[in-house]
Amino acid sequence: MAQPICVFGGTFNPPHLGHVRACLEAADEIGVNQVGLMPSKLPPHKGTAGVDEHDRVAMVKLACAHSDRLFAELIELTLPAPSYSVKTLGELRQRHPTTPLVFMMGQDSWDNLPSWHEWESIHQLAHLVVLRRHGEFQPAKPDSRLTALAETAGTTNVRHLHQQPAGCIYFANTQLQPVSSTTLRNALAGNDENKHEFQLTDWLSDSVLHYIKEKRLYV
Repeated sequence: MAQPICVFGGTFNPPHLGHVRACLEAADEIGVNQVGLMPSKLPPHKGTAGVDEHDRVAMVKLACAHSDRLFAELIELTLPAPSYSVKTLGELRQRHPTTPLVFMMGQDSWDNLPSWHEWESIHQLAHLVVLRRHGEFQPAKPDSRLTALAETAGTTNVRHLHQQPAGCIYFANTQLQPVSSTTLRNALAGNDENKHEFQLTDWLSDSVLHYIKEKRLYV
């Protein structure tokens, strides 16, 4: 079977160990050797990323340095704004016409997928692997369009992710990660009354935390 090219996109503001653990666990589950952490420009549906692009790239590279299975995939930053996943995946598809592509996303991204630009085309460019995250808001009534898409394109057979270039949706059975970049930003800014140093070191690698403190980010 072909080894897919796998990317995990996000603002990574900052990149934390929840990102790393979830994507590596999912990679093990689907039989992928490497995952590219792909920092975005300024996603139109999220507004500004909050930290200089240079700093986010530097932190992603530091986060990736702790595992030879991770690398920084910077393709999205080379494309003209605005940042759309369908555009980035289209560029990857042009570069790798027949190679299986896997696009990892969090449960929150999946739940909001219909708000994305040309969202119905995304799974035609790459397989979607959806990661769960602890405490994520679950819609009381899931979007019927997502339900229909999951029914038609969903698979529980990871071999399908290797045997065809795109078109499948796989829900990874990863451990729930009780952290988010928003929570960490609030703690770093002193806006979290439960902030403790050990909590930060539980979820930020030493090198990323050192960089944040050195550059005085999020304060």
